[in-house]
Amino acid sequence: MLKRILVPVNFTSASARALAVTRSFRPENAVIRLLTILDPSDIAEATANPAINPLHAREERSKAEQAAMEKLKAWQREGEEVAIEVGSAAEKISQHADQWDASLIAMGTRSRSGLQQFLHGSATEWLVRHAKQPVLAVHDVDLAPEQAEFLPPMD
Repeated sequence: MLKRILVPVNFTSASARALAVTRSFRPENAVIRLLTILDPSDIAEATANPAINPLHAREERSKAEQAAMEKLKAWQREGEEVAIEVGSAAEKISQHADQWDASLIAMGTRSRSGLQQFLHGSATEWLVRHAKQPVLAVHDVDLAPEQAEFLPPMD
């Protein structure tokens, strides 16, 4: 039985649809946790100036985490949990799912060409192959009207 459903979100329409599908099919007592992953290279980019001391690097990470938390809270509904990790998306999602004892990972996926897939990879594809939990991959397609009411607010 599904008791804990992890929904990794990157604030795209694909992850919004995955969240909506999860909400529409969630068993009554299951907990949904929204997880976003911050890319360390994005944080490092903000502190790329060698004149910046390490204390400012911590401040930049803190700012990035605070901004991500604000976005998560905008997507969060009553009774849902939120979390942030920093690192490689696929690995952090897998680790978080294991540590949180998730029953299912539900995430969005976009169709990519072979070249795009080769160059960028796919966290969803990696998790389908390696995660200990089942992975529900939700494509970025139109939802049924009864599912669309579960969409988070999009900017």
